[in-house]
Amino acid sequence: MTLLKRFLDFYINSSIHVALAVLSFCFLTAFELDLKLSVYFYISLFCASVSGYNFVKYFGLAKFYYRSLTTKLKYIQTVSLLSGIGFLYAFFMLRTPSQLLLIFLGFITFLYAIPLGIKTPRNLRSIGGVKIYIIAIVWGGTSVILPLLEAQSILVLDHLLILFQRIFILIVLMLPFEIRDLKLDEAYLSTIPHKIGIKNTKLIGCALLVDSFILEILKHQLNRESCLVLVFTLTVLAVLLVMSTSRRSRYYTSFIVESVPIMALILIRLLN
Repeated sequence: MTLLKRFLDFYINSSIHVALAVLSFCFLTAFELDLKLSVYFYISLFCASVSGYNFVKYFGLAKFYYRSLTTKLKYIQTVSLLSGIGFLYAFFMLRTPSQLLLIFLGFITFLYAIPLGIKTPRNLRSIGGVKIYIIAIVWGGTSVILPLLEAQSILVLDHLLILFQRIFILIVLMLPFEIRDLKLDEAYLSTIPHKIGIKNTKLIGCALLVDSFILEILKHQLNRESCLVLVFTLTVLAVLLVMSTSRRSRYYTSFIVESVPIMALILIRLLN
């Protein structure tokens, strides 16, 4: 049991799980729109997610405690380094528009962790009220716009509906994290639970899930399997959001909640 827990902790802490979640969203987009993407695209996306998330999470620790890094953190740095190498290799196999968007998203990730300036030593993460929206937009751009660019697909209304749908879902996916951290986050962060309370946060989240379903109805072309998977995703997210409390463990959020897109991908593969 201890070995299993250690493996699970490393799997979560090294951002492999969240990277698989990002990759799953991308696969769902490719399936719904019938996009043909190379293996290099998926490799670059996975590796960028691992190294990017680890950079955001551990930049401060590596900067101030690099001489006394724990063995676990050194292993995570090794994973990040290998992911960075894998990303650079796959990156040069992508089309130029995809490369430019990845650079832009990487720059936002960089600013998310690095202070914006000397006189204003705050990063994007510390600016009150914007953290959840930045993450949702970056994930949305990565899992919707990026595949469209790589597949050279012409942007149409349905694509924009999928983008907003994905952003709504991502916001809801992060609400359990904000509820869990309600007592830990500083007031200046102005998270949604801080501003409107846990009950209203859950109501807002459920409203966004309803909006996501409405956007599905507005699409010109409906994919039956994708629609079923969407209903499954919205239902599971609603249940997990309602069950969220500030006392939930990190396994509830960092593993179970972030498993929703992975479960959705498994379901869509079973339906085909």
